[in-house]
Amino acid sequence: MKKEKIVLANAFALTVAIIWVVCSLIIAVFPAFALTVTIWLMHGLALSAMGTWNLTWRNVILGGVTLVVAAWLSAYLFGWCWEKVSGKQSALHER
Repeated sequence: MKKEKIVLANAFALTVAIIWVVCSLIIAVFPAFALTVTIWLMHGLALSAMGTWNLTWRNVILGGVTLVVAAWLSAYLFGWCWEKVSGKQSALHER
C-alpha cells in the first residue's frame, strides 16, 4: 500500500500545483474578478479592507511550494487513513 499512498500523494500534489498556477494567472490577468470570487468564497468577508493583491514571483513560488507540500502530506495521510479504515493493510498481511 505504501506505493499507492505515494502515487496518490504525487497525483494530488501535481493537481494542486496546476490549480495554483492557473489561479495565479487569473489573479494576474483579472485582479478585480479574482478578488470578487475570493470574497464569494470567504462568505462575503470584507477583503477590500486588507488592501489589494500583492502578486509577486516570490509570493507565487513560496505560496505554491507551501501548498504543494501541504497537499502531498494531506494526500499521504489520507492514504494512510484509508488503509486503516478499509482494513487493506491487515488483509495484505494475512496472505
